[in-house]
Amino acid sequence: SSGINAEYGVLGPNVTIGANTVVRDGVRIKHAIVLDGCTIESHACILYSVIGGGTNVGPWARIEGIPNNVNPNQPFAHVTNPSTFNEEGKLNPNITVLGHNTSISKGTMVLNSIILPYKDIGHSYKNVILL
Repeated sequence: SSGINAEYGVLGPNVTIGANTVVRDGVRIKHAIVLDGCTIESHACILYSVIGGGTNVGPWARIEGIPNNVNPNQPFAHVTNPSTFNEEGKLNPNITVLGHNTSISKGTMVLNSIILPYKDIGHSYKNVILL
């Protein structure tokens, strides 16, 4: 069971919340998967992301990926799998993934990034892979 106290917050569309996850008031989660045992603090925003189990997202933090929309009404619609990196070696726009037991500090923004497990994130990141 999850402890969802989403008073004044918005969950959905396309949101999955894992067991034993705590969601505080004022949170916005959209097009995201939050795995088991996470804590999403007040007024955090999670969009187009996968949040690994046991992760703590601090208050007013923003975790955001870039949607890769497929129009199911378009004839012959299909999902393409572009390369992870572009010609300059930079990360192509995609969802954001936070690994297991990651901690995101208050007011931090993580955009279009992949964060491996057991990291304490104390400042904002954009378009990176943190090993």
